[in-house]
Amino acid sequence: MAMDFNQTSQKIHNQILRAKEILIISHNQPDADAFGSMIAMGHWLDALEKKHHKLAYQPLPENLGWLTDYRPVFIDALDEKNKYDLIIVLDSSDLIRSKTNQIISLLETRPLIINIDHHHANDLFGDLNLVLPDASSTTEVIYRLLKSINFSLNRHIANALLAGMLGDTYNFTNANTKEQAMIMASNLLFFGASLNQASDSLLKIKSLDSMIVWGEILKRIKYNSNLGIASALILQEDIKPGVSETEISEGIANFLNSLDGVKALLLLHQQTNGLIKGSLRTNDDLIDVSKLAKILGGGGHKKASGFTLQGQLVQTEQGSWKII
Repeated sequence: MAMDFNQTSQKIHNQILRAKEILIISHNQPDADAFGSMIAMGHWLDALEKKHHKLAYQPLPENLGWLTDYRPVFIDALDEKNKYDLIIVLDSSDLIRSKTNQIISLLETRPLIINIDHHHANDLFGDLNLVLPDASSTTEVIYRLLKSINFSLNRHIANALLAGMLGDTYNFTNANTKEQAMIMASNLLFFGASLNQASDSLLKIKSLDSMIVWGEILKRIKYNSNLGIASALILQEDIKPGVSETEISEGIANFLNSLDGVKALLLLHQQTNGLIKGSLRTNDDLIDVSKLAKILGGGGHKKASGFTLQGQLVQTEQGSWKII
């Protein structure tokens, strides 16, 4: 049965009004869309005077700090005293990417789960699911949700939503960008969002330290001219103190995907915990990178997906790299 958007939006609103304590969460390694979604949702719950926490496994990147006036608004671990009766999962295609399955196991009573997302591979794990694969971003889904219940946006929510939309469309240049996204972005400006600040923070403002890291990574680019595939590696020693790993990996992936002649990109990022994060990008209409990501245990969009593998990146005597 097709989802009735307005009806589902109202049900979500009603459940939020009934809830006593709410947890907002997104996927591991959150990007601009994930952080923007959580921040916007938090402002909505503040307006409703609902007790809530926003859980993020990684700190908010410095370039997005302006969205919270550089104040800490996220928790990084659960307090056993909390009794959440509602969990809102944002921008995550399943319970595992957000570790919600682990959180539920720690709670005495299973809370209601609201699932808000735009990934076409979402497995509809929520008790209430608002999943719109045609949306540019999860922040766009939240925009539609708030408009459907006639909630009046403020400047803080508008900035968070715009930042998320810009992040997932790469400044309205990738295949996620549709007419509706441009119209919504225009409306967000009307509510006080700053296009200049959002665009600069995501695409233009780079620290000297991060540019040095970029240089090291770009030295390791490999290109297969027969397949039109580029690949690059981010090693743990590349990441210096004060440099955001998420900002580096997202920035490099989007930059390399825009190179002329590159049909698809593979970026492997060595993590500190013995895991390797893989990012896949393409602008080719005939390629669906989410299918490969799914085979490797991940997921995402047709044009941008990711996965995680156990292992270490090791350089061979011939100078190539392999996973062991």
